[in-house]
Parts: sequence; structure tokens; C-alpha cells
Amino acid sequence: MLVGDAKGELAQWSLVRNDQNYVNMQKLRSFKLADSPIVAVSAEQRRRGMLAIDSGGQLAVYNSTAERELINTKLLQAAPHVLALSPKADFFLVEDAAGKVQSWRLENEHPEISMKSLWRKVWYESYPKPDYIWQSSSASNDFEPKMSLTPLVFGTLKASFYAMLMGIPLALFGAIYTGYFMAPRVRQYVKPGIEIMGALPTVILGFLAGLWLAPFVESHLAGIFAVLMVVPLSVMVFAYLWQQVPETTRHKIPDGWDAIVLVPVVVFGAWLAFQLAPSFEAWFFRGDLRVWMREEFGIGYDQRNTLVVGLAMGFAVIPMIFSIAEDAIFSVPKHLTTGSLALGATRGKR
Repeated sequence: MLVGDAKGELAQWSLVRNDQNYVNMQKLRSFKLADSPIVAVSAEQRRRGMLAIDSGGQLAVYNSTAERELINTKLLQAAPHVLALSPKADFFLVEDAAGKVQSWRLENEHPEISMKSLWRKVWYESYPKPDYIWQSSSASNDFEPKMSLTPLVFGTLKASFYAMLMGIPLALFGAIYTGYFMAPRVRQYVKPGIEIMGALPTVILGFLAGLWLAPFVESHLAGIFAVLMVVPLSVMVFAYLWQQVPETTRHKIPDGWDAIVLVPVVVFGAWLAFQLAPSFEAWFFRGDLRVWMREEFGIGYDQRNTLVVGLAMGFAVIPMIFSIAEDAIFSVPKHLTTGSLALGATRGKR
């Protein structure tokens, strides 16, 4: 609802639900036209724009979403009788006090875009408070474009951070192990296998992440977090037990083939994590990790969240980081590597 008062202020009101879920009328924003009373207001049909004219003939064009004053000019010498805006908001008519009708063309493309609507919180109609929202289209008639770039930029940076958090350690440590410790016979299969992962189309990865990975993570959220703890612990326990095996038995595994021995350990650790996840949820998170997060920290869980995006993007960037890191390792001159060994560096301890 638009209200023009006797002080030349045009106010926008809307129905808003409060914390108790009661609906009341609340003033969202106001615009100052002039000091004379506003006598006519005409709103756009498809956008949140409006025209207002006061008793002195001062005309202004506003957009509520962007909170912009687009035009403020002297149009008449006195108060008009009628102000009418066309459905497409590109033409308006004004009837003055003498009964003369004037027509004006209005060039006003994309008035809802401003620095405030793109980067700051905006109070949209029917929303309880100002917020950052991106919603470029809708099927409802009362829709207003919500073009905030803040959630897009912040979401992209957050997803990239999670992707790097997952991809960089795995890719760098994998490249170091492949370059320095892995047997050449094993490396000739591992390196092309990892690099060919980079040929997977990102569209396919996004499709799988949205339709398969997102529901899987939602139903096995505790298991995903358990994998991050159980798998490293399984590897360390296996390494300790491996050191207790007699040397004659350990030396039956050729140098550089250690990774093959660890594959069953990693698979078993992942399987064990998912088996223990329901018990972990029951002991530490009152039976449901998502409900516990919402009650304790106020963090709601959406199926397609940044964690899913980070896992998918991390899988996508691993081949690139791995290839660059391994090529950098093999580009180190041989005499530097030999010199470091002469000074006491070792390739590793069995």
C-alpha cells in the first residue's frame, strides 16, 4: 500500500508477520517528494515502481525495491486532476487544472537495480525483515525481482573454500607420494587415472551432486563426518600394527607398493564409519545431527548446501592440483634431490 501525506512524503506499507506469527501493517520505507501535499499516486503493474505528484505540480518517479528516486522534476504549475500510468510503465498521462491532457514517454528500464539492491539488505514485501535474497523469477503475480549478489558471491567463496579444503591436501599429498615414494609401475597407472578425472564434464558432476550426492549426504550426514575421523584413525592404527609385523614379512611388499596395501584399510574405515554413525548420533547428538545443529546453533539444513557443493568441486579440482604439483616435483633438478639426500634427508622410514 502506498500513502502520500500532506508533508510531501510517500510511504510504502506492507503486511508483515512478526515473531508470534501475527500479521500487521508495517511501514517499509518512505520517499520525500517535496514540502507540498501529495495529491496523486500511480503504481506500476509489473514492477515495484510508482509515480507521485504534489499540489504544486512536482512529479517524482520511485522504485521501492532499489529505494531509488529516478526522476524529480517540475511538471505542472498546479495540482493535476488525474495521473495515469500505462501497464508497461513506459507512458503516462496527466490532466491539468484546465482540463488539458498531456502525454509523456517514460524511459525507465531496470529501475530495480541499484548498489543497495545488489549488495545490501532489502526489505521486500511480505518479508519479516530486511535480508539478502536472490530470486530472479517467480510464478506469482505479486513477485518483485530480488537481485542481491551478496548470497551468490558469499556462497561461491564459501563453496570454493570447502572445495580447496578438501582438494588441496588430498592432491598435494598424493602428488608428493606419487612423485617420491610410489613405484614407477604403479605410478604409470595412477597418474593417468587421476588426470583423466579432469576430463569429466562439470555439468555431469553438478548433475550427480544435485540428484545423487545431495540426498545421500542428507540421509548419511553423521556418516560423512564420521568418515573424516574414522578413516585417518584407521590408517594410523594400521600403520602401528604394521610396524609390529616382522621385517621379513613387511619386506615382502616391494618399495612403492604401500598404497595398494592401504586401499582395503581406507575402504574398511569408510564402511566402519557409516556403521558407527547411528550410534554416534544417538550418543552425542540426541539421535539426529540435523535437529541438534538447529537447536544448539540455529543452523538449518538444506539438502543442496555448501557442503555438497564443496565435495563436488573438491573432486573436480583434485586432478588439476595433482598434475601441477607432480609436474613441479619432477621439474626439480636431480642434483638438488641428490644433494639433499647427501645432507641427511631420507625418502621415508619403513
